[in-house]
Amino acid sequence: MCGLQSVSRMAGRAIRSVSVICVVGALGACSGAHSFGVSPQGIAFGLAAPQRIALDAHSNGVAVRPSDGAVFITDDRTNTVLSSADGVTFTPYAAIPVVAGQPNALSQLTFSRSGVLFAERFGYGTASAVFAITGRGALAALGGPDPARRRLGLVSAGEGELLSTWFVKHGASPPQGGLSLLTYDAATHTALERDLLTGLGKPVGVAVFGGTVFVSDQANDRIVEANLDQLLNAPQPLPSAATFAHVESPDLLAVDASGTLYTKCNKDGLCKIAPDGTVGVLADDFQGARGVAIDAARHKLYAIDRAASKSSASYLRVFWLRD
Repeated sequence: MCGLQSVSRMAGRAIRSVSVICVVGALGACSGAHSFGVSPQGIAFGLAAPQRIALDAHSNGVAVRPSDGAVFITDDRTNTVLSSADGVTFTPYAAIPVVAGQPNALSQLTFSRSGVLFAERFGYGTASAVFAITGRGALAALGGPDPARRRLGLVSAGEGELLSTWFVKHGASPPQGGLSLLTYDAATHTALERDLLTGLGKPVGVAVFGGTVFVSDQANDRIVEANLDQLLNAPQPLPSAATFAHVESPDLLAVDASGTLYTKCNKDGLCKIAPDGTVGVLADDFQGARGVAIDAARHKLYAIDRAASKSSASYLRVFWLRD
């Protein structure tokens, strides 16, 4: 029998068991494993026997390939993207060019609708970039995006379109950032960047659900929301967006099929934000929650648990979601 740990806590609600699930695979056979939790809308999001997989990597971003459930993570030790068919054993997939004199810092990963993997390099104000990874070891930088923008969040917005969060920082001045649309040519790897939203502090994560785009503004401890069509059709970037939820130190974002968001919260937490903006804690024992990704077909939530130093162990945490 596997040892179990409750990792779902809803603010102001009693945790209750809603089903029994046996989890197999890297954890081995289990019996009596419980799945916990109901959202404020009554949608069960059950969590059972979460995995905690040690990584030989200092990771930040994570993505799941929808077609087969393969997991991809970034590694700042080697400046590479790693892949795993089983979500446990990772091998090098693509090497991102190193910038001389800069620490390695890779940001979010995302898949286009046609299955191309995209990765971002943070760039520290001089060398940010977005890379299209078309196969193992095959990648090309998109020409056009401003390299002076420090890039963190990335999500596909349609074929040939990406949404990128960014900020700029000058000396001791507070960061200033926004959200832009990258329209790219898959054949030439050229891209045009158009600002959609400005007036943010340090925008990190971005997620799209239906016609709404969500951005986590870490500098202001909040997640904002905006109508994506309005942003795309506006003649100028909008200077502000409505606050959807207040979250302390949010980071990269993921959204599930119910519209529930997942992101870092507080110093060592991983939170979910229901469609009505209610914030609940899934786990409060992270070293540092970073990238999150949903595998909808296999009912899993992946979260990077990043160690403070590259010499310490980082983890991939896997929470089992229930319809």
